[in-house]
Amino acid sequence: MLQPKTELESFYANRDPWGYESNPDDARRQAELLGILPRQRVRRTLDIGCGDGFVTFSLPGDEVVGVDISDNAIQHARNAAAHHPEAGRFSFRTGSIFELDEHFPPGHFDLIVITGVLYPQYIGQAKQAVRLKVDQLLADGGTLVCCHIEAWYQPFFWFNLIDQMMYPYRGHTHLLEVYRK
Repeated sequence: MLQPKTELESFYANRDPWGYESNPDDARRQAELLGILPRQRVRRTLDIGCGDGFVTFSLPGDEVVGVDISDNAIQHARNAAAHHPEAGRFSFRTGSIFELDEHFPPGHFDLIVITGVLYPQYIGQAKQAVRLKVDQLLADGGTLVCCHIEAWYQPFFWFNLIDQMMYPYRGHTHLLEVYRK
């Protein structure tokens, strides 16, 4: 069953509803994700499912765009960006993964990061549609990073898998994958 937007809006009525900023598992998640990124210059980064920007503000890129379906989450991210020392690098938009190609031209991003979004409650059975959207937005030679609870997620991207790791996360196992297009 897809989680309705109103549920997410209610959830994000408060800043950091997941407790990311105070949870050591999330500090590790962020460190593992940043540590596995290929060392290359990144012009444009897209963070799909950015929430309030917990991971977004650490991502590389001259331009970093965060997208989330929750208006409240995006407002929290914008408020945080206004006080960030590199505020000009960040922008945030409300929208779903299925609307992204309406805002950006094909091949626009060198790096796409997707954390905790590719579960049935968020995308239903639309794996093929997600694949196509990411393929459209990712530049040739670009990098895709996915980070999800392993038991709830089945990998489905056809790009070249260049790195992968698992680590404990909040009583589960996180699967972190890095693909190259």
